Amino acid sequence: MIHSDLKSIFGTKYNDEFFKNGSRHKELLDKNGILIFNSFISDVGLKILKKEAGELKKDSYKSSSEYNVYISEFDDNFPKNSSRNRIMSTTKKCIPNDLIPKNSILQKIYDSPIIRSFFLDLLNKEELHPYEDSLSSININYYDKGDALGWHFDNSDFTITLLVKNCSKGGVYEFFNNIRYKDNKENYDFVEKILDKKVKGTKVNSLEGDLMIFKGNTSIHQVTAVEEGERVLVTFNYNETKGVSLSEQSRKTFFGRIK
Repeated sequence: MIHSDLKSIFGTKYNDEFFKNGSRHKELLDKNGILIFNSFISDVGLKILKKEAGELKKDSYKSSSEYNVYISEFDDNFPKNSSRNRIMSTTKKCIPNDLIPKNSILQKIYDSPIIRSFFLDLLNKEELHPYEDSLSSININYYDKGDALGWHFDNSDFTITLLVKNCSKGGVYEFFNNIRYKDNKENYDFVEKILDKKVKGTKVNSLEGDLMIFKGNTSIHQVTAVEEGERVLVTFNYNETKGVSLSEQSRKTFFGRIK
């Protein structure tokens, strides 16, 4: 049963009955690689979250990171500008979990047993656990003018995000579903076409309050640069194994500290 503190912040259709059977959405997620639950957060909830995110932004850490689309080490067996090694970049500001108030509705959503059960059913997972470190389970990400998320595959096979505030121009989510492998091998040729802008992916115009679940391990994706306004996105991050921490290098990159 949804805790009474949360009922007013969810959209009207997201009630106890809705959360009882997440598996009914699994087929659509597997087919499309993405699910968007529109107006997951109500206007009341959005007002609270925007205020909270706005107040926390002054304490955010500005990061800039470079990587290849596979988030892996440089491979000397491929040319520097190949799809395997070509450098992408991301710039943003981030609030780590330990700066988010314990009574935040973000923390309550993350800790809610019925929401966790819903995600377990939907993702067909046996367990979902928070990160062991205090920084990585919930993050608030801020994208200002010029900030963008470069093309990449995620390390995790699923990503859960909540759009709190949308920019007025730019900041478009674009992806290619389930294209990573061909004949059980990395599909470098098609990825090269993507990076060379010879093909266009599916663009997602998500709205404030939308919850998105995405299979990012096999589907390459990016967010184009913000051109006007500010984009605020929350990530809910889980592990299938208990006691896992985000790597020290990643924590240093995204949060400016490891604890």
